[in-house]
Amino acid sequence: MADEDKARVEQKARRVAEWLAENRSEFEGGGIGEDKLAPALGMESDEIREAIDHLEEREDVVRLPQALTIPPQFKLKPGRGWPEVRDEILGKGAGG
Repeated sequence: MADEDKARVEQKARRVAEWLAENRSEFEGGGIGEDKLAPALGMESDEIREAIDHLEEREDVVRLPQALTIPPQFKLKPGRGWPEVRDEILGKGAGG
C-alpha cells in the first residue's frame, strides 16, 4: 500500500513539474504562487501541497513565504535540483 501511495505522489509531482517546466519563464523569473497550481492543473489543493512537498524534499522547488498573508501563501521558485528536472522533462538530458 505504501508503494502505491508513493507512486501516486510521484505521479502528481511529475505533473506539477511538467507544468512548471512549461511555464518556466515565470517560474524561473519571479516565481509562481502555489495557489495558482490547483486551478491550472485541475487538482485539489491538498494534492498540490503533497506534490510540492515531494518536490521540495528533493530540492527541485523551494517555497518562499509571502509576508504576513492569512492564510499563509507561498511563492514557488526553482531549487538546486530544478535544472536537471527541467532538462529531463524538456528532453535535454544526457540521454535526450
